[in-house]
Amino acid sequence: MFAAEVLLVSGLLMASSSSDEVGVIRGRVVNMSRGEAPCAGAQVILRARVRDEFVPLDQTTADADGQYRFEGLPVGPEYLYLPGANYQEIHYPGRRAGLTRGQPSAFVTLDVWDAVSQPSPLVIRRHEIVIGVESEAVHVVEAMLVDNPASATYVGQAANADSPSVTLRLNVPADFEQITFEQEKFGREFRVVDGKLVTGVPWMPGPQWLRFTYTLRLDSVRGGWQRALDAPCESLRLRVKHAHPEDVTCDLPTFDEHPPGEAAFQSDAGILPAGHVIRVQLGRVPVAATVYARWGALAVLACLIGGTGMFLWRARRSSPVPTAVASEPCAGQRARTRERRARRAA
Repeated sequence: MFAAEVLLVSGLLMASSSSDEVGVIRGRVVNMSRGEAPCAGAQVILRARVRDEFVPLDQTTADADGQYRFEGLPVGPEYLYLPGANYQEIHYPGRRAGLTRGQPSAFVTLDVWDAVSQPSPLVIRRHEIVIGVESEAVHVVEAMLVDNPASATYVGQAANADSPSVTLRLNVPADFEQITFEQEKFGREFRVVDGKLVTGVPWMPGPQWLRFTYTLRLDSVRGGWQRALDAPCESLRLRVKHAHPEDVTCDLPTFDEHPPGEAAFQSDAGILPAGHVIRVQLGRVPVAATVYARWGALAVLACLIGGTGMFLWRARRSSPVPTAVASEPCAGQRARTRERRARRAA
């Protein structure tokens, strides 16, 4: 597969460049976990942008000094390259490099780190949650600044030999209907395992934002929302958009600075531990128009049934008794028969 991609991309690039327009991308692979020591033997892959996607173009191996070099590359504003290094089964991309006739070469240093599987060094520096309560659903937007303060890449540990490694679990409510990640790489890497969203993406040293949105059915929330923290959290702020914000309560201290129509809460000074549960009571929730329509239909049906019953009852009471009407002609007929018999006998 790799060889086929190299041939295809090389053919596309070289066919559109002249023989005297060639460039060079070179650099050095260094291990940041070991004081920028040269990373000898690291595999270096050069990718080129083709149709807004970076695909492999060439590969080489860093020498004893960590040096690498790619030559014979087409130059021009339409060409953009991305070198990266593979180290301990993790790919570390470098910066993008463009080559022009005035500057046909570029030097790109590739930083790599040692890998660590446990314990987890991840810390949430900031966690922001916005809950929007609507008539039929609850929409939740979360943003976490996840930091790896260690000098090594955290790769996690697998629960058993048959399962992949896990670096982070998101303890969002298990009955969410859908979840969307802002960054595509996280959308591809997260999966549901035992009712939990987990990922095995390696976390390199330094902070990075993780943003996502999910939806819950209002009937599944039942007036309350709760969530356990995924890692130790230094600062957490929670806002609830609600028709009756005065009814919303939370086990976090209230935060006074918030827009109208919202209730806001924020953690005190200090770190909240991983697994700490945040609970929110939503109070009165808005009722959907469809619910009002169902109630209205039931009321109309009840009125129709009651009105029909009352009409039939009144009609029955006002009608004459049929037996009394039928008995009068029968009595008159018997009297006339007796009178005729008496005249014949005389």
